[in-house]
Amino acid sequence: MNILIVTQKVDVTDNNLGFFHSWLAAFAEHADVVVIANEVGAHELPGNVKVLSLGKEAGKSRIQRLMRYWKLLREHFPSANGVFFHMCPEYVIAAHFLLKKFGKKSAFWYVHRAVSMRLRLAEKLVDKIFTASPESFRLPSKKVEVAGHGIDVKLFPARKERGPGLHVVTVGRISRVKDLRTLILGFLLLKKRFPDAQFSIIGQPITEADRRYERELRDEFESSVSFLGGVSYARVLSGFPYAAFVHASMTGAVDKAVLEALATGSAVFTSSEAFPESIPGIFKFEQGNAGDLADAVARAFEAGKLGYNEGARVYVTGHHNLHTLVSKILSFYEC
Repeated sequence: MNILIVTQKVDVTDNNLGFFHSWLAAFAEHADVVVIANEVGAHELPGNVKVLSLGKEAGKSRIQRLMRYWKLLREHFPSANGVFFHMCPEYVIAAHFLLKKFGKKSAFWYVHRAVSMRLRLAEKLVDKIFTASPESFRLPSKKVEVAGHGIDVKLFPARKERGPGLHVVTVGRISRVKDLRTLILGFLLLKKRFPDAQFSIIGQPITEADRRYERELRDEFESSVSFLGGVSYARVLSGFPYAAFVHASMTGAVDKAVLEALATGSAVFTSSEAFPESIPGIFKFEQGNAGDLADAVARAFEAGKLGYNEGARVYVTGHHNLHTLVSKILSFYEC
């Protein structure tokens, strides 16, 4: 099988999109892959994966990248069994006339609460849509299949040894919707009870609004918590001696960072409706309630409940496994 994949970026060191490198390797176990990426950085993929850049890393303009996109699609559509678009509806829209011309099966991966006009149009143009959870794709469509988040569990080894003390961590984009303020205020209350407690915030802003929010948080709290910035994807949860992962995203979607923490067997404290306490390793607190977060972490710490949780790792492996997801996607092209 030959699959054409269109994505934003191929760079294993990228702290936001680095995970897609492992997706490409998983696709390559079952098919020959040609990847068209807006931007290309560091990568090491099997020989049956061909990575082609539109040139953003070289400073190419939007129109130059669009012209190259059309050129590469014309070159590679004829030999492909189908095309898999990752995240950006713009890529689908720009390719629609070639999809019709070559009659190729098309699938689209999308996980975001936003429902834009571009997404509405892309939904009409593709044959199939894959998403991580019902909350991850908010546009009603008979084309949607919920297929799990695609976590490469081997990148997140079981953390059976924990560092001493109470070190909490959160990972993800620095954005107001992630409600980092509640996490920080909760930690400061926790620190009053456990003076040696530490809090590390791993991630960076993307938009200008995000950057303003980060400045607000740093101005107010930088002396009390550690802002570690963006960390290479493969190192995010493997090199920090944390006791618990905290999470307060208000998107209502299944957050990949939470699943990655669970994959290591870590305890996760979250206010998100997407993660019920029936999931092993999940502890809940009331959204926006810093005191409730501090109490929840303190109770679990004092009761010795922050150790390794095999059930959490089993849950992610069973419900959000990368290889299961890739098999579902490829089976669509085989029908």
